[in-house]
Amino acid sequence: MLICITGIDGCGKGTQIYLLREVLERKGLRIFISKAYDEAEKEGLSHFFLYWDDVAITLAFQALHRQQFVKATEALGAGQIVLADRWDESYLAYHSQFGLLSQDEGLRRRLNKIAFEGKKPDLTFLLKISPERAGLRTEARGRDFFDGKDLEYHARMAEAYETLACAEGWVILDGEKKPLEIHSEIMRVVLEKMGEE
Repeated sequence: MLICITGIDGCGKGTQIYLLREVLERKGLRIFISKAYDEAEKEGLSHFFLYWDDVAITLAFQALHRQQFVKATEALGAGQIVLADRWDESYLAYHSQFGLLSQDEGLRRRLNKIAFEGKKPDLTFLLKISPERAGLRTEARGRDFFDGKDLEYHARMAEAYETLACAEGWVILDGEKKPLEIHSEIMRVVLEKMGEE
């Protein structure tokens, strides 16, 4: 099973993945955490972003997304449950709003298919949170390249995620609730999907 938790920076994805992993591992299930890039990779790439053009940045992220797909597919093949800290929706949301692919949906979709081969999560949860609230969280933890973008950027990303969520039938949760309340809602849906009560 492939489960994705997504939303704008600061929405609480990492916390919810950690909580979900703990519960599923206690059930004896093997879990693989899937991310396109970690903090070290983001930090390393951010230096290049200062002088790379938009095409180079786009292709660099597609390479990272492709590797995420490869590793997640291997884990699924080994019988693990994959918890994805975002999947292809982050690519689709960003490129529907910004950069050279924003005006070419056909090319955007074709590049996405090369990276992810049409693989979609069995469940996707969108943690919906105001950009203002998310900004306070990222400021408290220390901002990276994307966290530091202006409020308009994060508002447009939030809108793009919600548009995708409605079109794809994701589970939309209030990301401003307490973490354990959100976790309970996620667990209810996951256990139902797994055929448990």
